[in-house]
Amino acid sequence: FIVHNSKPIPIEWDKVVLWSDSGGLKMRPGTYYDYGGKPDRKPTHFVNHWDVCLSAESCVKVLNKRKISVHFCIDNDGTIYQILDTQHGAWHAGNIHGNKKGIGVEISNAYSLKYQDWYVRNGFGERPIQEHAYVHGSTLDPFLDFYPVQLEALKALWKAVHIGIGIPLEYPKNSSGHVETSVHKDVPKGKFKGICNHYNFTKKKIDCAGLDVPTLIDEIKATPLYCLDE
Repeated sequence: FIVHNSKPIPIEWDKVVLWSDSGGLKMRPGTYYDYGGKPDRKPTHFVNHWDVCLSAESCVKVLNKRKISVHFCIDNDGTIYQILDTQHGAWHAGNIHGNKKGIGVEISNAYSLKYQDWYVRNGFGERPIQEHAYVHGSTLDPFLDFYPVQLEALKALWKAVHIGIGIPLEYPKNSSGHVETSVHKDVPKGKFKGICNHYNFTKKKIDCAGLDVPTLIDEIKATPLYCLDE
């Protein structure tokens, strides 16, 4: 399970480590809005990030050093680390509405192709290469993409926060009804409800370009237990 407002939320994933578990990772006090003991803050959206780090452990060290935060990390092997109760407002979106109303995940991925050998040497295998990522009107140069097991973990996390917390399985759309690959007007204002990427907040960010959110959401909707939301 994962934890929201000190209560367990079921998740269909067998590799979950909480901040209170042995080997757990956690955010330090003073790096987030502490809403402990207060009424449920009722998160409305979920924000995807890539961490540009080599592991979840190194990501958390960077976050704590920078005095910012996030709720979850997904490591290279698909382990989900919950590092902060989702009742708290993590400082991850660079936007007060995103921080106070959102839940965030950092997906481990060093991004640059030069780190491919590191992943192979350390037993994770080669990462897929993303060659067609389009964001803010431009196609990015090729970069390291997520492992399939990380995407499966991400889907399990989306499904858990959907069923357990009520975050809709929706994504930002452009005027043509397709996924928005740049800033969406409702996201920075805190009016969007659903699953979004960091780049939907600001043109200063490109994560998670290339992540096929619509397809992943469709795959969740095709799984058992989704009907619990109906």
